[in-house]
Amino acid sequence: MSTHQKRILAPTSGPETWKQFLAKPEKHWKPLHSAMSMAYSWEKSFGLPSEIAMLFKSAKDVAFHDVELALAIPEYKVNLEGGERPSQNDVFALLTCSGGLISMTVEGKATEDFDGKLGSWKKRTSKNGVDLRLGQIMAKLGLKTAIPDRIKYQLLHRTASSVIEAERFHAPYAVVVVQSFVTDDSRNHYDDFCEFIQMFGKIPSKNTLIEISKPCGKRLFAAWVQSEPT
Repeated sequence: MSTHQKRILAPTSGPETWKQFLAKPEKHWKPLHSAMSMAYSWEKSFGLPSEIAMLFKSAKDVAFHDVELALAIPEYKVNLEGGERPSQNDVFALLTCSGGLISMTVEGKATEDFDGKLGSWKKRTSKNGVDLRLGQIMAKLGLKTAIPDRIKYQLLHRTASSVIEAERFHAPYAVVVVQSFVTDDSRNHYDDFCEFIQMFGKIPSKNTLIEISKPCGKRLFAAWVQSEPT
């Protein structure tokens, strides 16, 4: 399977269409797991899922209040420097609003965690790979100081993906959203998201757009939204 995202895309015919795009469909396509929950949540919405739409409609910046979905692509791959594997985002969405285009990556979460910590990824990656990819991620996130090894690596490259695509589409805004289908904070790994937000000196809050940085001339936001299990 190619690691590059094809630029010729076909519309889905329903939630089951999403299964074929998964890296390991036999493992991840199950009821109450994030992949299937994401597919049903997005397909039934005919636009943005309501809880994600409310992020923008209730934002402090009125430029977000008329947000609309232009397109959404499941299992969207974004190439990063260093290493062979791209960042495979659960959903990439391009949004319109009066302030301009919004590049948004969405990571679905049920009880699955955010994979390994940055420190673990660095240990299994070549020094050149670490230098290239981590350097790119830090630049895209607007970070000047070293990222703590305890931060979950998945949150880093998913967020960098939103900025990379914002640059490609000349969008002034980049947003990363965690769409959680589990309400219990002891099981949904919300604490990992909180550590990520606090790294930018910001206060985490659910169902709120949090502006975390202004890298590469873009305004970068992060959010955690709570969705009903599907």
